[in-house]
Amino acid sequence: MRLRCDTMRLRLPAPTRAHRPVNLGAVGLLATLVVLLSGCQPRPPAGQGEGPDSQVRTGTNSSGSGKPLTIVALGDSYSSGEGNAPFDLDAPGCGRSGASWPRLLAQEIAGSTARLLACSGAKTSAFTASFHGQPPQVEALRALVASGVKPDIVTITIGGNDAGFGPTIVSCVVWRCFWTGHDDHSREYVTDQLPPLLQAAYSQVKEAAGGARVIVIGYPDLFPSSTANTCRWLDNNERVQLAGLNRDLNRVIRRAASKTGVEFLSIDRVLDAHKLCTKDPWVYPIAVTGAGLQASAHPNTMGQRAIADAVHAYLSRGK
Repeated sequence: MRLRCDTMRLRLPAPTRAHRPVNLGAVGLLATLVVLLSGCQPRPPAGQGEGPDSQVRTGTNSSGSGKPLTIVALGDSYSSGEGNAPFDLDAPGCGRSGASWPRLLAQEIAGSTARLLACSGAKTSAFTASFHGQPPQVEALRALVASGVKPDIVTITIGGNDAGFGPTIVSCVVWRCFWTGHDDHSREYVTDQLPPLLQAAYSQVKEAAGGARVIVIGYPDLFPSSTANTCRWLDNNERVQLAGLNRDLNRVIRRAASKTGVEFLSIDRVLDAHKLCTKDPWVYPIAVTGAGLQASAHPNTMGQRAIADAVHAYLSRGK
């Protein structure tokens, strides 16, 4: 996921805390944050990355089958590794990191190759249309297969940007969560309109994958328990609302994967004890200025490693 301009909202119980006063400065700050955090501004120069076709062959562990794997990762910033510079220079704006979990996964499986087609900020539409100057992800996958690359596994993380997760978190920090009052339509979007978009995307990937296993990866639970919460901007009602949004999104993703005949892997608990707003988070905090803008609410290197370990464990079980 990535914090995006186009917001989606959910109908949830009205916040219980007192109304926060609004002034022009706060409104202006909110508008600025939504623009900055959505990547609508030019990105700062990124460092040198490994390139989308780089091969990582430093691993010492084996997969369940004991053979090297060719892994192709599609989707959004939760596959590209956003927040963990340096990034690949040939895909500016996509946040493709050498420390992304697909590349870390390749390091865990001896002789394996990781190729990133995922791009930060991508919605399901990026599978069939150009995004950030990159070809449609399904088209790029099909081109890899046509060039002689035979993927063993194709992974997907997608849907968070369609659901408008990022702007919701921004609104929590600046004022309060779900403050616009237009939540009914957005909940209907997530439950009614998003599923066919996911199913279409998964079907297209499955057709283009050249017989590879297609594994849809869910999103981790980012939000802490009431006792672990250290963020003053996140009250208990909002915490429950955000956790509910995360669960709703993962439920829709799981069902779409099942209907399409592709695998689904839940990673809900990979950040347990290390969620956002805890004492030892494996997620970058929500930032309002500086270099942390793009990293906000994305797994750091420890979080990326935890996801890689979870996927590796799933593959090692022979699933």
